[in-house]
Amino acid sequence: MTVHVTIEMDEAVKAKLDALSTSRGRPSGDLLVEAAEQIAREQDALDAAIAEAEASLAAGKGIPHEEVVARLRARRARWTAAA
Repeated sequence: MTVHVTIEMDEAVKAKLDALSTSRGRPSGDLLVEAAEQIAREQDALDAAIAEAEASLAAGKGIPHEEVVARLRARRARWTAAA
């Protein structure tokens, strides 16, 4: 099923979209659908990564915050000493 969507867009963004549409020889609507699909895929991947990380933490596989901070401070100290 296809739906039609109306959006508000800044004139400068619309001009860029029109230029991109012309340079690619594709309708601007197709470019917007492609962009929306990409955003949805990226969000799905992020959600999956977060769920995986939460499961890992729940299984006790995480590194305590204090240890992470200590490691980063030690690394910064090494870099500062080497400079």
